[in-house]
Amino acid sequence: MRPNFRTAAFGLSLLAVSGGVCRAQTLSTATIVGRVVDSSGAAVPGASIEFVDQSSQQSRHQKANEIGQYTLPGVVPGNYKVSASAPGFRQSVVPSLDVDVAKSYVLNFTLEVGIITESIEVKAGAAVELQTLDSTIGSVIQGDSLLRMPAINRSAMTFFALQPLVIPTRGAINLQAGQHTTGQVAGARADQSTFTIDGLDVSDLTAGTNFYSAAATDFNGPTPMIPVPAESIEEFRLSTTNANATYHHSAGGQLNLITKRGSNGIHGSVYEYLQNNVLNANRWDFNRAGISRQPLRDNRFGASAGGPIVRNQTFFFAHYEGRRLPRRAPVTRLVPADSLRQGILRFVDNSGAVRSYSVQEYDPRGLGISPVIQAMWNRLPRGNEPGLGDGLNTAGFLAPVDSSASADFGLVRLDHVFSDRWRVNASYRYASQSAFGVGQVDIAGFAAGHVPGVAAPAARTNVQPRTLSVQISTMVTPNFLSDLTVGDSRSFWADQRTPPRPQVPGTTGALNIAQNFLGQGLDVTAAARSRIWKNHNYQIRDNVSWNRGEHNFQFGGGWQHIRAFHQRDDKIVGQLTALVYNLNARTSASIPQNSRPPTCSASVTTSCLQSSAVAAWNDLFAGALGIVDSAGVIATRDSSLNPLSLNTPLRSHVRWENIDLYFNDAWRITRSLTLTLGASYSIQTPPGGRDGTQALLVDQTTGHPLSAKDVFSSRRTAAEQGQVWNPPLAWLPVGKGAPQGVYTTAWDDIGPHVAASWNPSFQDGILGHILGGGKTVLRAGYGLVFDRLNGSTNVFFPMLSVGFAQTLSCFGPRINGTCQAGSDPTTAFRIGVDGSTVPLSPQLPANSLVPRTGNSETSNFALDPALRPGHAHTANFTIQREIGRGFLIEAGYVGHFGRNLLQSTDLNSVPFFMKDAASGQTFAQAYDAVAQHLRSGGAPAAAPGQPWFENQLRGAPVCTASCTAGLAATQNASFTQGLLNTLFNVINAQRPAGPVTNYQVLSLWMRTNGGTSNYNAAFLSVQRRLTNGLTLQANYSIARSLDGHGFNQEAESLVSSGYNLRLDYAPSAFDRTHVFNSNFYYDLPLGRGRLLTSSRSGLNQLIGGWYVSGIFSANSGVPLTVVESNSAWGGAPQVGSVAAGAIPAQPIPADGGIHENVAGANGVGTTGNPARGGSGLNLFASPAEVFAAFRPILLSVDGRNGRNTLRGLSHWSLDLSIGKKTPVTERISAVFTADLINALNHVEFVDPTLSLQTPASFGVLTTQYGTPRAIQFGLRLEF
Repeated sequence: MRPNFRTAAFGLSLLAVSGGVCRAQTLSTATIVGRVVDSSGAAVPGASIEFVDQSSQQSRHQKANEIGQYTLPGVVPGNYKVSASAPGFRQSVVPSLDVDVAKSYVLNFTLEVGIITESIEVKAGAAVELQTLDSTIGSVIQGDSLLRMPAINRSAMTFFALQPLVIPTRGAINLQAGQHTTGQVAGARADQSTFTIDGLDVSDLTAGTNFYSAAATDFNGPTPMIPVPAESIEEFRLSTTNANATYHHSAGGQLNLITKRGSNGIHGSVYEYLQNNVLNANRWDFNRAGISRQPLRDNRFGASAGGPIVRNQTFFFAHYEGRRLPRRAPVTRLVPADSLRQGILRFVDNSGAVRSYSVQEYDPRGLGISPVIQAMWNRLPRGNEPGLGDGLNTAGFLAPVDSSASADFGLVRLDHVFSDRWRVNASYRYASQSAFGVGQVDIAGFAAGHVPGVAAPAARTNVQPRTLSVQISTMVTPNFLSDLTVGDSRSFWADQRTPPRPQVPGTTGALNIAQNFLGQGLDVTAAARSRIWKNHNYQIRDNVSWNRGEHNFQFGGGWQHIRAFHQRDDKIVGQLTALVYNLNARTSASIPQNSRPPTCSASVTTSCLQSSAVAAWNDLFAGALGIVDSAGVIATRDSSLNPLSLNTPLRSHVRWENIDLYFNDAWRITRSLTLTLGASYSIQTPPGGRDGTQALLVDQTTGHPLSAKDVFSSRRTAAEQGQVWNPPLAWLPVGKGAPQGVYTTAWDDIGPHVAASWNPSFQDGILGHILGGGKTVLRAGYGLVFDRLNGSTNVFFPMLSVGFAQTLSCFGPRINGTCQAGSDPTTAFRIGVDGSTVPLSPQLPANSLVPRTGNSETSNFALDPALRPGHAHTANFTIQREIGRGFLIEAGYVGHFGRNLLQSTDLNSVPFFMKDAASGQTFAQAYDAVAQHLRSGGAPAAAPGQPWFENQLRGAPVCTASCTAGLAATQNASFTQGLLNTLFNVINAQRPAGPVTNYQVLSLWMRTNGGTSNYNAAFLSVQRRLTNGLTLQANYSIARSLDGHGFNQEAESLVSSGYNLRLDYAPSAFDRTHVFNSNFYYDLPLGRGRLLTSSRSGLNQLIGGWYVSGIFSANSGVPLTVVESNSAWGGAPQVGSVAAGAIPAQPIPADGGIHENVAGANGVGTTGNPARGGSGLNLFASPAEVFAAFRPILLSVDGRNGRNTLRGLSHWSLDLSIGKKTPVTERISAVFTADLINALNHVEFVDPTLSLQTPASFGVLTTQYGTPRAIQFGLRLEF
């Protein structure tokens, strides 16, 4: 798209004017500042400071200014010898200063009178690490800590979540949930962290978390798009909040990784790590199900080497790592009970008795279970986990499945020093990873070569990222430096899935039966979608720093040109390019009262259905009879809107640019006070496609693009007056009739940054005692930061519009071969009884982007034309204090306040506040009245008439004795279960005056703005740099995070209602009140020259070289919701609205934890009954009491839902490592290690499901969280 290149040219011209992108303390370097004084404290102007890199012997020099201050920006991380000298003074030398990435150091010198050839050696204490230039919060892990810590995957990212203010990532079994509850940094969403390696941005552009590569990469939270083995990384630093203006990539954390580099000495390693099932513990859930430990042999091996090519000038470092991992992972699926396979439904009535009902008895056609359905169910294995399912009609099937993986990684880095003013490094990284996925599993032998009853993988994920980068560092003068980075990060992943196909004879489409309550043997919906992604992120950044007097100016920017290709065979959820028949009663098929037992009430307590079981009856009853609720298949079209053959996937080529500019001034006002002022400016252009497969949603009558604000404001205004606003919709291809791109560029994303740092130098008195005379720094800061728009926004949404992915569908197919958007057991088409094929709507004519009425499209995805990046205000105040013995402590407050954040909404959200003009009653009032009547056991025929229903539907087919009674009879579950959207679809179809919301597309998903988040935290951290063989870090945070949606951009989730974004405002999904992390490494004082030694060399060899390290983490539980439904406020259930929480109606027993021998009562929590084979474990001592404390939402009364009102289980884990380093020759050492992951084999549990619709499993604990104890041995040869 031409505007993109004009924007890029504009950005590059600004870069040229500004002199490039600048950083002193930046993505890949550090800054050293200090002052040179004499013994009386007077400044020594013109003093010379020399810095010598110990690995390459390269040196840099700096001069102190007129007040004795000096600044050395752009320092490459490493170990340095630093000296200060001046005529008439002795030289002062710091023989060893470890410089970490993205940090500042204060190194002051006091010179004594004497001859310059004389030197005095001094030691840099912990106070040198006090951060006096800005208010960034973060810590560094480096060197041996990365290699010696216990890490089962040997990745540097193991330590990401150990940093202050990071939400733990351990144990994220459910990847879809895990991406929203793990890895958030200081209140920002998890997809907003930025990752760099040697200054190159290696953030995942698809989702921001690398989530889509999860199956092949041991996903456990946000990671870069390419692996970062610990063996290849020298160190990393995570800046969790309030980085200065130079860090303007996203609103989250900033993780900077530095690659190992060559030196004048040859160094390297050869290593192998191994874990297998012999020493590992078995899973708790496998033990309970009688499943033995599964075969496992995790073999990780590699080699690295670095050294000089030309001594003191050219250096190399190379690394290869491979992994071979044959393994089996647990999967669970819901299967029909034996009774259901025979067409018998079983439910608990109000007397507590289990009642059995034959579906044939309630079938008005008297046919009973469909032979095709029975044949399919009989292919599924019997359940072996009673704790899953409802224990009556469904049971859990737990089995191991092959999830084997393999990986290869390679890295080459070259460094060349042209002079003391010029140096360059270049690096290339390659990775290839592949694994069977557990997302799609065949347990019924439906796929070729698979055996019924044996779980087999039906999916495979391949990942092949690459990076290439070149850095050129130039010192124009000692006070003016430039650091240019040019490179490309190339990402590729492919999810290969088994496409849906008919499972058994008698159907032409894949059957999806009662999906909310049953598995299909081989997943045929979202888990069956295949996708491919490939992108190049071409980027250039030029980092400039200019010291002038007391000011360190930093200014510049960067440009990223992104090209992406995406292929998929789905529209996120709903349909695929393969034909699927949905058998349930969710959208169009309805089950009237006479086709089920009476609803329990005060007068009817036996042989009745509890109101919470109506939805389960409807879906299972429809499924058993073979009733098709809907059918659909995606038909794709090319950029000219010509139809393509069926089963052709969607394809899109997209490009966009990201440009950022900034200016920063670190002003050392006094020796102890630094003020940092800065501003950043960013541009993110809308995506453009070479193949034109993007479309804009418009009002068909005016051609005006429609924003979410337009739709909800106009519809609300009309509905509150009893009127309807419902214009016909159309889609215009971008570049071929659309008046603009899919959204417009935000030109005003300017982010101010300010920070102050005070390093008081009180020497005496109370303040001197408390603050330690230069050993304390107080810091405060504020910044305005903007979100990064990821590929899930820029690529996925625009390509999933109606024009290029039309859904051929049929809602409510009937026996007579028509699609009437409504059917019942008398009229509905049944698979295996009335035929094998459901008729579908015809394709739109070529060049047409106007869907037909009657919900001819199931779903559409669009970007709001007014979309812009969200932003956040960040603030912090901290105190750092050096307390001696190498310890540095920090305590402080952090705030992160997100505004106008991205979220998704359904433009067809039900306007539940709509008035009936004649009576003044609102839909909400009418709905609540009928719902309360039915929930209390009232008969549908006795439902009191509601004016809204009577006046709006008068003359509609549903109106029998009365419109209210007709709806109550045919839509009982819609009232009792909070299925508001389902009910409104019926109203739209039958309302004589026409539909209230759009009736061309069932779900109109739009990504827009409007989200809010508020995060407040206090934290305390303690760290000790390696001193006397011991290094440690520990941090604790207490935090509160609230938001109204809070999910990442790739989330398949909608707000409850676009009309009121405060409905969902509650504790964030990732809100963990308490988080504690610690890690340590201790080189035991044994052997020659140590605290405990021996005169016998053999004994010294035996006892020397031992070390121990460990990681301990603990955290409180995440919030839990007692779910009513995901459309209780009228959002689209087809695309996963936020689960609306039931309302606490009375005090909730505060007894959440692991309770044993809980049998459940009154049909609540009963699947855990140990007498029936359940686990006996429950989150609550009395699940029935907790269940009874919640009531359904009342639309006319409640202003918010009960989202996240409870808390899940807390977690803790201890990992240990013990090792021994033994010299083999003078230059070669052997290191033996044993890592114990979950060393104490502490069993924890995944939080249970809590839903008003599935009371039998309420609170029941069945699945182990995280992994059982694993022991990994390693052998390394280091030279």
